[in-house]
Amino acid sequence: MKKTWTVLAAAAVMAVVAGGLMMGRDKTAEPAERPDDTKAVRTAIEAFTTAFQKGDAAAAAAVLTSGAEMIPDEGEPLRGRDNIQKALTEHFAKKKNTKFELEFESIRFPSKDTAIQEGNLKVTVDKDSSSKRFSIMAAREDGKWLLAFIKEWPDEEEDLKDLDWLIGTWSAKRGEQEVQTKYEWFGHKSFIKAEFSIVGKEKSISGMQMIGIDPETGDMRTWIFEADGGFGEGTVERDGNKWIFESSTNLTDGSVLTAKNILVQVNKDTFTWQPVDLTVDGVQYGNQPPVKITRVKK
Repeated sequence: MKKTWTVLAAAAVMAVVAGGLMMGRDKTAEPAERPDDTKAVRTAIEAFTTAFQKGDAAAAAAVLTSGAEMIPDEGEPLRGRDNIQKALTEHFAKKKNTKFELEFESIRFPSKDTAIQEGNLKVTVDKDSSSKRFSIMAAREDGKWLLAFIKEWPDEEEDLKDLDWLIGTWSAKRGEQEVQTKYEWFGHKSFIKAEFSIVGKEKSISGMQMIGIDPETGDMRTWIFEADGGFGEGTVERDGNKWIFESSTNLTDGSVLTAKNILVQVNKDTFTWQPVDLTVDGVQYGNQPPVKITRVKK
């Protein structure tokens, strides 16, 4: 009975805390040496993304230089303001409900009238989110900052940020077990720490999980620490709105639990998790059904 409860409880721990993430580096913007110009450049970038979000090709083109270039992460490069406006018009006719979240990093001024702004862009189309890196060169013409060159590309590391909706407190109930997990950033947003507790009829356990990027391999890793001494680690891979956590945990009774935990986002306040391929010392314990996890609202 004790081992059975330990197996299920450990599987629940691993599954509920599955889903954190790590930002590979601190994205705090560097202090600007030219605050007025910095503000003007970023205002132009925000105007472009706002127009893009509204599907207004003319407004987006209005903040571009006549010879502007745009290199999207998919498709051919676009050159010239008129060509970009035409391409955007065609794009907006096909895709709607697009939302953007900008995160500015450093800005540089190679000359009096040019600036280079870098950062991250989270794009949400309907319910599908992705993160991109961007680099934008702005030029000042007749006293006004306009965008002259826009380049974007997928950032696999920043794709992990699509899980930032997990920050907060979550709860679930399964049979006689009640589980609560709190996700919060750790350090300079270098890790996410998840503190968990499982209250059961026979026994209660608690612990924490740290999720981060292995600086040597670039892979997303997890480390689990149970309050009674159990320890586990594993890796994470993403497939659309599904995240797969594979891990191995040394339990306090000396056995080793391996499992694959599948997290699926339903919406910003709900996700499901499902432990599958559970084994203890090589003995198969099968799959568990998905469990609904909900956000605890204040």
